[in-house]
Amino acid sequence: MLAGGVLLTAVLLAGAVVWQMRRALGGRRGTQNGALLVMALGGPWFALEYSHRQQPPPPEDQTGSPPIPSQACAKCHEPHYTSWRRTFHRTMTREATEEYVKGPFDGTPHTHLGLTARMIREGEQFFLQIEADQPVNPSSRPDPPVDPAGPGPQRRLSVDRLVGSHWFQQLLHRDEHGRYLRLPMAYHIVEGQWIHINNAFLAPDTDSYYSKLAVWNESCVFCHNTRPIKNPVPLGDSAPGAIPGYRTQVAELGISCEACHGAGETHVRAHSNPARRIAQRYSGEPDPTIVNPAKLSVKRSVDVCARCHGGPIPRFEAWNQYTYADPFLAGRDLSRFWYLAWSEEEMRRHAQSQGVKLLSGQGVGSQMLDGRFWGDGTPLTTAVEYQAMTMSACYEKGQGRMTCLTCHSMHDSDPNHQVKAGMRTNAACYSCHETYRERLWEHTHHAADSTGSLCHNCHMPHQVYSMLDTRRSHRIANPRIRDSLGTGKPHACNLCHLDKSLGWTQDYLTRWYGTKPEPLSDDEKNLASSLIHLASSDARSRAIVAGAFGWTPAQEASGRDWPVLVLTRTLEHERFPAVRYLAHRSLRSLHGQQASAYNYQGTMAERAAQLSVLRQQLEPAARPDPNRYSHLPFTATGAFADDVFDRLRRHRKDPDVFVNE
Repeated sequence: MLAGGVLLTAVLLAGAVVWQMRRALGGRRGTQNGALLVMALGGPWFALEYSHRQQPPPPEDQTGSPPIPSQACAKCHEPHYTSWRRTFHRTMTREATEEYVKGPFDGTPHTHLGLTARMIREGEQFFLQIEADQPVNPSSRPDPPVDPAGPGPQRRLSVDRLVGSHWFQQLLHRDEHGRYLRLPMAYHIVEGQWIHINNAFLAPDTDSYYSKLAVWNESCVFCHNTRPIKNPVPLGDSAPGAIPGYRTQVAELGISCEACHGAGETHVRAHSNPARRIAQRYSGEPDPTIVNPAKLSVKRSVDVCARCHGGPIPRFEAWNQYTYADPFLAGRDLSRFWYLAWSEEEMRRHAQSQGVKLLSGQGVGSQMLDGRFWGDGTPLTTAVEYQAMTMSACYEKGQGRMTCLTCHSMHDSDPNHQVKAGMRTNAACYSCHETYRERLWEHTHHAADSTGSLCHNCHMPHQVYSMLDTRRSHRIANPRIRDSLGTGKPHACNLCHLDKSLGWTQDYLTRWYGTKPEPLSDDEKNLASSLIHLASSDARSRAIVAGAFGWTPAQEASGRDWPVLVLTRTLEHERFPAVRYLAHRSLRSLHGQQASAYNYQGTMAERAAQLSVLRQQLEPAARPDPNRYSHLPFTATGAFADDVFDRLRRHRKDPDVFVNE
């Protein structure tokens, strides 16, 4: 229809030109000159139009096409290019230059596990210098060797590349074999301080300075860059399992245009034809030379995000066995090239079959623990948001309307979490659940303008751990009691009502919604759920609950005069640095500068001394009313019942957990 209209318009315009020339120059002469003018003006155009219509559609597999840099896209898509440039996706991986380095390289010493690190700048170059305070015996320490130099054993490593620009910034050193090695210091952007990489993730205390050493070329390269090619290079007669060298390539560092829109070479070439550009603009049809995730089917659209946010594991049998170039491009079926798992055990089995070493969820000995999923299957870390969303009824196995782009946008959002305007409110849910707009209070049993009536606080609570913080779950679900029994997953209601028991929550859910009661233990009926988790649950649950104490809505709902009594006791017995950090951060949010003097990375003796001072300063002022807090263990005089906390702690399930997100 559109093509016919364009042709009719062209014929009418040509006729008008000939008619005007006939009037100006006379019959035959005017007709001839008018025809020549139409041919001179329209001939090249119609030739271009014909040529673009003869072009075949691009092949389904464009992995061999040359990459197109994002700067080339700016020529025609300047607003989209500008909005993308301000995102943290763009700066996910950068070269170590003054523009992108976040932390101070001023030589300040940072001592941890007997080694001192100094971040040093010399001209335009950045270095990490590691110094031993005593001779290092290689036979007793499984760390990389420390080169002797200067007054004591030292090792100076260049900082060549950076990963992260939002929460943390990790440092990478490129060795002589092309390997980018993750260095043991990272900059915590949120706190504005250097931390040891051991303390950046959810993992137990360790005495190994280099326990988190990793090779960027092996895993990080695939999610933090655009169109990666690993290119391993064997190093002579290396032993089986030895790390090879690399000639790794990426189309662009960070997440750029081709990561979401597919290969752009055909698109750029086709649109060099102006007739092609105009015809496509007014056609109303998707452009076959490029991918727009918003115009894909639900499944193919979410595949674009799942490539990095689904914790995928390669299906190497479908890859180039020499270069290991990532064969997935936007618009293709992700499952052909990457395996998506719905449990840690499933991830582990597939990784082992492919010879891939997982970086998270590795328990120790017989205490294997699922590091990325709660016991009911709900993802508990970032980087598996895809699995969480697809477990939601709103997704309906890909047959519904919901995709990642329902709430998020790369180009039309605040760079922080990239949530679209208005989608942090109930408007996000009203688009599908309009009936709740007029009866919100009736449904939530909370004041309509309160945090208790924000849909996502109940249906997408902060049950996810990542980067020394808690995040919202992407599994949109009803807060059922049974999903928190024996699974480790704190209940949504009790992440706000920290002073209440799971039994209290169940009574209200039964009264309001008629849910069937679940059998609960006496402690679950009578003691605050937050107390039980901090005293006896594993590190995953403790991290989530410790973080909840710093959430303003939870402080308003639960009271601010008693948490110090629980948080200081948590710090006293905590062997996971991330949990210590979150508990101390919550104390700071409650007590400000009074609670600042505590180093969660310090030695056990240092922390004990600092905690003793904190307790002397903060606990005497805590005088909670036992009548108000009926689910907390207080004596009649308001003193905290340590015997209850100690009894719960003696039954703590505390296997090693490793969550490197």
